[in-house]
Amino acid sequence: MMYLDKSFDERKENFHALFSVVDDALEKNNMQQLAMSLESIIKLAEASPFKDLETIEATAAALTDPDHKWDF
Repeated sequence: MMYLDKSFDERKENFHALFSVVDDALEKNNMQQLAMSLESIIKLAEASPFKDLETIEATAAALTDPDHKWDF
């Protein structure tokens, strides 16, 4: 759960920073800055901290499985 807590805290901070950039771009009427910051917000929203959870669970299961074969 600590992983998810930290992931969501980081996302919150990133969203806050990006929306500050959006506010600044709107105040300055800077459409390029606005477009770039909105694109970053969309990318961040599309990325889910849950996508890595499956990998973590699979790795943890493999570590506890004495018959697991590791390929390097």
